[in-house]
Amino acid sequence: MKKIGIALVVLIVLIGGGVYYFLSNLDEFVRTAVEKAGTRATGVEVTLGKVALDIAGGKGSLGDLNVANPSGFDTDYAFNLGDISVSLDLDSLQSNPIVINEVIVTSPKVIYELGDGGSNIDAIQRNVENFTKEISGGASSSDEAGGDGTKVVINDLYIRGADVRVSAPFLKGQAMGTEVPEIHLQDIGKDSGGATPGEVAAQVLDSLTSRVQGVVSNLNLDELRDAATKAVEGAAGEATKALEGAGGSAGGALEGATEGLKGLIGGD
Repeated sequence: MKKIGIALVVLIVLIGGGVYYFLSNLDEFVRTAVEKAGTRATGVEVTLGKVALDIAGGKGSLGDLNVANPSGFDTDYAFNLGDISVSLDLDSLQSNPIVINEVIVTSPKVIYELGDGGSNIDAIQRNVENFTKEISGGASSSDEAGGDGTKVVINDLYIRGADVRVSAPFLKGQAMGTEVPEIHLQDIGKDSGGATPGEVAAQVLDSLTSRVQGVVSNLNLDELRDAATKAVEGAAGEATKALEGAGGSAGGALEGATEGLKGLIGGD
């Protein structure tokens, strides 16, 4: 009996130590899970700068969630999701799925980089679509779906104050941007008995990229590109004429064309 008692004490100590280790490292576990699921869903590197969870209070916050660019693009990132606040249903923490009452993403930043073969956002959108097709086609394990078996239901998810900046060679370094109207997603994972982290990432980024593509289309980038091309061609023609006549006026012709281009895209 004494040996059994000692064994029980040791077991309790080990369990207690394991629980303490888990709780004390929970932020790191969440960070790793988010990065793994996000990278899997988007096909690009996803990093999470900070995680602060208050399990007792049913709250949490994440910061500096960065979605890198696909290869071939030069800007710093595609998405930076800024501050993310999370409100949990405490009664669901020991169940599967875990219920998240509300997620609010505040002031995310998007860089829409336009290259010869399309934009970085288009490329990420294709990656997300491929991931979605793969998991809906019958992923053989939870790892393939971007999760470790634990699923979530998100009642409400808001993306507010998203700012989009456009980067393209024909803009010649001039800033151009717009804001994205609020995005509100409801009942994520509810109908399927919960969603894996990868499935959540895919749904959120699919919605965000679609909305970004919509607002960017209103900027008439094709018209701006054509206007920029004509301005450059006109500048070249004026410069050639100026050089043939008097070299000193070439700089003035180029300067005038450049100012005209700035006017087209809102430069100072």
